[in-house]
Amino acid sequence: MNKEELIAEISAAFKDTRLDDGVGLWEGQGLDDYADAKTLMELKRKDERKDWDKISIPDLSRCASSLHFFDAKGMLFHLPKFLIADISGHEIYASLNIQPPDVLFTLTSDLNGDYQRQRFSLLNNAQLHCIIHYLEYRIDQMIQLYNGYAVTYGSDIHSLEYNPDYRELKKALSIWEERLN
Repeated sequence: MNKEELIAEISAAFKDTRLDDGVGLWEGQGLDDYADAKTLMELKRKDERKDWDKISIPDLSRCASSLHFFDAKGMLFHLPKFLIADISGHEIYASLNIQPPDVLFTLTSDLNGDYQRQRFSLLNNAQLHCIIHYLEYRIDQMIQLYNGYAVTYGSDIHSLEYNPDYRELKKALSIWEERLN
């Protein structure tokens, strides 16, 4: 699946999601910053709640740690924007001189833990397929990179199998595939 197809799939699968009373982007940042109740309410009012596509790339970067504080509704609502920004946004992040959020960590870390299971509990099969296709896309990018190394430096493409990031991606992909059953 190419970048454009993956973005279209994500957009379609998450098209009608709403944040409702879930933890929003700015509220999540406030939680990370140990904000008091009054500040959290102010941040909650600042959050986009109806259209995840309206969230800006700079705001994703400013609130990158919110990925760790979303509840299930917050994750459902924000995940498509984080995925699409990760797929297409590296050039944008570089041009704005800002750091991209670490979406891969969120989708690969402690996936069998209760906290992570709860945060992803509202995803339907179409949305789970998006995560699987996103991880496959990232694996394919690593394979292409190592193929380039093999051509340029005469290295062995099979050395990729020893890359801990590659192995973590493969393991996470397996866990996400199991969730479809």
